[in-house]
Amino acid sequence: MSTIVIGPATDRWGRYRLPTAALALGAVAAGLALAAGWPYWRAEPAAAAVNAFVTGAFVTSGILLASLAVLRRTGLLAIAAGLCWAATWLLCREVGPLPAIGLFANALFFVVLGWGVLLYPDGRLTGRADWWAAMVTTVAFGPLAVVAIIVAEPEWNGFAPEVRWPSLLSDEAVFGFVSDLYTVVNPVLAVVFVGLLVRRCARLYGLERSLIAPALAVLGVVVLCLAALSPTLENHRPGHVADGIAAQGAALAVFPLALLVAMVRRAVAAATAADRMLRLGGGPATVGAVRDALRSVLRDGTVDVFFWLPEEHRFVDVDGEAADPDGRPQAWRQEVTATSGERLAVVTGGPLLRRHAPFTEAALRAARLALQNAQLQVAIQAQLVETRAAQRRVEEAEAAERNRIARDLHDGVQQRLLALAMSASAAEWSTEDDPDSTASVFRDIRAGLLAANAEVRNVARGLDPEILRAAGLAGAVRDAAGRLGLPVDLRVELTGTAPYGDLAERTVYFAVCEALANAVKHSGAGAVWVRLTGGEARLEAEVRDDGRGGAAAGTAGGLAGLRDRVDAAGGSMLLTSPPGAGTTVLVSVPVGGAR
Repeated sequence: MSTIVIGPATDRWGRYRLPTAALALGAVAAGLALAAGWPYWRAEPAAAAVNAFVTGAFVTSGILLASLAVLRRTGLLAIAAGLCWAATWLLCREVGPLPAIGLFANALFFVVLGWGVLLYPDGRLTGRADWWAAMVTTVAFGPLAVVAIIVAEPEWNGFAPEVRWPSLLSDEAVFGFVSDLYTVVNPVLAVVFVGLLVRRCARLYGLERSLIAPALAVLGVVVLCLAALSPTLENHRPGHVADGIAAQGAALAVFPLALLVAMVRRAVAAATAADRMLRLGGGPATVGAVRDALRSVLRDGTVDVFFWLPEEHRFVDVDGEAADPDGRPQAWRQEVTATSGERLAVVTGGPLLRRHAPFTEAALRAARLALQNAQLQVAIQAQLVETRAAQRRVEEAEAAERNRIARDLHDGVQQRLLALAMSASAAEWSTEDDPDSTASVFRDIRAGLLAANAEVRNVARGLDPEILRAAGLAGAVRDAAGRLGLPVDLRVELTGTAPYGDLAERTVYFAVCEALANAVKHSGAGAVWVRLTGGEARLEAEVRDDGRGGAAAGTAGGLAGLRDRVDAAGGSMLLTSPPGAGTTVLVSVPVGGAR
């Protein structure tokens, strides 16, 4: 993700320098084309104007395109094509080797043009078919064109016999074969290029479809026209090569115009992005509406918005769910900040948006206020999501607790009572001749009943701690500490008026019980310290042990359930448990049953 700083212009003419330089250099290239082909242009003023325009338009559009990073290769190839087209017209000056140089420059023009078409608009070849088309074009208009020149004589191409032609292996049969080969290669390559352009159009989507597809369609038409107007090599009629190339120039005039129109449309889209964003976002600035407006303006249905919650130091999506924008497989990512510099959101989308930085930046700047309002809304939504999630976890924990109690009743109390019933039955059938055995059975029955009563009381304590009503919070905590089986240093510093509210007292009591149970079961502690404080506003309980530490409140377990219970009561829990240094659980809840 790049950061772009936009500041005030230091030169009022700075924005016009590049277009002015491009037009000036294009005019120079057009002048070179006129100078090169002047012997022909004197009798063909219309063709002279068209081909001079072609040369200048290629150079001008190439300079402008090269100023954009994603189109730099296309722009450089367009400049090279314009210069090759200017050099092509040296074939009109039948002096020395200039006609042969002109023909070779024309062949190089088609090599450069072919690569430029295949690289547009990605700046790269997009598949195996593109590579094959580029290689065949390079061979057909590179080495094959050289062969056509060195095996020919000037008059076979319609030039004067006195022209200095680089005939190294003059052979009219070979020259005729190469000429006939071009009559096949040219239309086949044209059809292949049109097919590749159609495939590229089909793969476009969003903003690229509206900006690039028309230019690709024009390119396809131009390619077909060039193949149809291509002059044959073997023709003894003087001037036929220049006539054919001049006709191709008329078709080529549309090519740079299509590139310039696509570039202008890109600039217009960037200039109007802010206005379109404001118009689409004119309704209620809900979270979903802001995202949908961005999708519509950016013309990308994959655009998503992740809002930054500064107080919680995390991202959430439009539904308030926790999200990680860096973990999404998105090729484009842009951070949006408020005017004060504070982070607002991260917007992600498809890879094609990387090519339209001015457009996306204008849209996001216009969406800044709407994103600020949506950030406030999504913060509330995130709190609701967290509350619902905590409630679900509490309900699941309570359901698990009920299942545990049911198992305890079934496996403990019920089995014990069944055993006592069997003992009573045995005592009923015992004879009076063995009073000692009968007394022993009744002693076992009495002990079993007392144990069953203790188990029932423990189960009831887990369901509804009656001791809270009987002895109050301080007495209930003392009772829990007394049953721990470890040395407990208990300090009670309660102020205010008791009771503090059923929800607050139950939450603190269960928190102390859970922390004490963890100290016995998991920490290997030798001593525990409990501090109970509270007043008019909050109740706090701190349980600290000297165990092994390393405890964590994950998504499951007693500490996770305790955190959920405290969150549901509107409180907070702080767990500190460095390895080897004991565990401290600090719970704070509002009094009066507040949530």
